[in-house]
Amino acid sequence: MMRMLRTAVRLLALSIVTVRGATAQLNADTTRTDHLPINQGQLNLETATVRVNNGNLEVLLVPLDERVLRLLTPDAYRSMQRLIGQYRTQIDSVANDNGVTDPGLALVSFHGLAPNTRFDPSLITLIFHGQQFHPAGWVAMSPTFSNEQLNLREQVQALFIFRRDIPVREAFTFSYLTATNDDWERRLPRFDAERTRILGAVRSTPDSVKPQP
Repeated sequence: MMRMLRTAVRLLALSIVTVRGATAQLNADTTRTDHLPINQGQLNLETATVRVNNGNLEVLLVPLDERVLRLLTPDAYRSMQRLIGQYRTQIDSVANDNGVTDPGLALVSFHGLAPNTRFDPSLITLIFHGQQFHPAGWVAMSPTFSNEQLNLREQVQALFIFRRDIPVREAFTFSYLTATNDDWERRLPRFDAERTRILGAVRSTPDSVKPQP
């Protein structure tokens, strides 16, 4: 009798661990992808681009988060995925050097609007939940990025690494020095509508031909 009881207890404990593991995996998937399939989105990259302008400099930011990227057109999605894959080793290295285990990524572009325009990557700021988040580091994509100076109409880009994911399903503010942009909140209904459209299309597709997430 005691042997049967111990066996039952072990099986119960195993089932609890299994359920917890499955629940954790489900939550992780929901957080990172919203369970959206790839190559079904119809939004262009501009829809996910936020920008600030301080007179001599324009700065653009695109959150590289699957919850947004999967809403983009297939070409835009594949382009961003290729970009991340191309620099994956450098991204991981910068993240490890700065003690970041689960980084948020963003593509950031600096555009010179006047000759000899200086810029400072560390002044990029994301504000949400009343907190300011500066980049933990970045991976330069342009050879002259480290010069931190731009000529008129010159552009440089980098992949920015944050210590947590960018909250793309919530309102946040993007700022550089005194220039700010809180337009993301006004885009949320459009993102939600596209997310709903994609999920509805998937549900109406026969199981045998449903795209894999």
